[in-house]
Amino acid sequence: MATCKVTFLPANVTVEVDPDDLPQRSEGEPGSLLDIALHNAVEIQHACGGNGVCGTCMVFIEAGMENLSETTEDELDTLQRRPDNATNSRLACQAVVKGDVTVRVPE
Repeated sequence: MATCKVTFLPANVTVEVDPDDLPQRSEGEPGSLLDIALHNAVEIQHACGGNGVCGTCMVFIEAGMENLSETTEDELDTLQRRPDNATNSRLACQAVVKGDVTVRVPE
């Protein structure tokens, strides 16, 4: 399969990943934004170890939302507990990459 590009802002780090060659690490869903970030030295907080329950890995999708896995009910429940939640919010540990995406990591 073709590689896809994942860009992490504000670090302005772009990495190419092959969705067939995942997981890269063992935190979050295999092939998730968290998995890819940690493998490429991009820090995203994840207090629960990537289990999708704490919400500390919430990120904002700037482009490519359609290139991520569907949001589950459990992920939506966790996101709704965050006061800074927005329509483009996802949990980095649950959002599995399927194509090009640009993500903003809160500072």
